[in-house]
Amino acid sequence: MIRKILTYYTEQLNEYLSRNHHQPEGMATVGQIGTTSEKGPNKMIVSLINLERETSGDTVFMRRTENGYIGEVPVMLLNMYILLAAIYDNKRYAESLSVLSDTLAFIQSMPKFEIDEQKYTVEIVPISTMDLHNIWTTMGGQYYPSVICKLRGLAIDSSTITSSSSITGETIVKT
Repeated sequence: MIRKILTYYTEQLNEYLSRNHHQPEGMATVGQIGTTSEKGPNKMIVSLINLERETSGDTVFMRRTENGYIGEVPVMLLNMYILLAAIYDNKRYAESLSVLSDTLAFIQSMPKFEIDEQKYTVEIVPISTMDLHNIWTTMGGQYYPSVICKLRGLAIDSSTITSSSSITGETIVKT
């Protein structure tokens, strides 16, 4: 699901950026930042940098059955932290700033979206200079114009996973 969400969001961003910038190979892509390559991709790269569990509403629901009580674990909600970085060659630095500005306008214009009837929200995350330094150091050390966003709404539900094993995801508590 993570791939599907990031791909959809990036496709929408690419469509938005393509209105003002014309580049045959596209303006945005999902990718890993910090990979070694001699030439920059000259586009906006969307990369997952962290997953965080949304703790609001974490409880186990108990349901009475003829054998006792069954504890049902609710859907696990996650927040995805994504980095949108304008990775351009040094000669095109000014263009990268323009693409970043248009990306900020896109984020502002599309704070919510929906995939398969699941709603997601995107918000810019305020981050300290030290934290930003740590992130970019981890990714290879070279800074590019960028913004970090929190994408809320990812739901992981083990009951939708089918398996041939005997694990049901339910805990039975006998009384």
